[in-house]
Amino acid sequence: MEGVTVISFVRDPLSRFFSQYDEAYVRTAPWQPNSKPHPFPYLHEGMHSYQDYEDIFCPPDTRKSRKDCVFRQSQENGTLASRLERFIFDYDGLDPFDVHLTLQVPMLSFVNGSPLHITQIYNTTDSKGGWNAIAKQFLGKTLEEDEEGNKGGVIAGRSYPRRFDSNLVSVQAQRRICELSLLDYCCLNLPLPDVCNGSFYTGDDGEKRELFCTLNSMSKIQPGILPKKSLL
Repeated sequence: MEGVTVISFVRDPLSRFFSQYDEAYVRTAPWQPNSKPHPFPYLHEGMHSYQDYEDIFCPPDTRKSRKDCVFRQSQENGTLASRLERFIFDYDGLDPFDVHLTLQVPMLSFVNGSPLHITQIYNTTDSKGGWNAIAKQFLGKTLEEDEEGNKGGVIAGRSYPRRFDSNLVSVQAQRRICELSLLDYCCLNLPLPDVCNGSFYTGDDGEKRELFCTLNSMSKIQPGILPKKSLL
């Protein structure tokens, strides 16, 4: 791979977890073809079709037709958010039930933990700036610059709103997500969100500590605080 440029974009793990969960939730729902028994069956309790799910985040009395639900912000009453929170505290981060819940670092690493050959990493927080830098490096101009006067731009991904109301997710649950995603924060050198900054976490010694990472005997980065499953 010498001389080969390999580019990757990474994302703030807290924001990414919300999107990951939303995608994994639908892909593993019981109404999907060839669905399998779910390891967290309470997530879809009482739902037997996508329409049942849609009726929760887009209640019938708030819409004129189901088409209104596609791009509208969630109007759920906390049912979906509360199930997310239950899952977060039951989940230890070690065995994701869908590939979308995989952390970023494992996908950028070999199975032995060594990093893949990646020469440039950008953050989706400024994806436009990242793509402009890439275009400038390899094409000699940014995406907005065009000799024929055509307006360029960044290819956008899907922009469906989250189906659960993230405003209903508690501070404690957000801090748990940071704990579950600690490897990404450390290895990718991403700043912790303000909500996760502070001595809110219990270490092996029982004392409250800030999140931190450490090096193991093979000089591999490891979470200094490991999330424990809920005892509830």
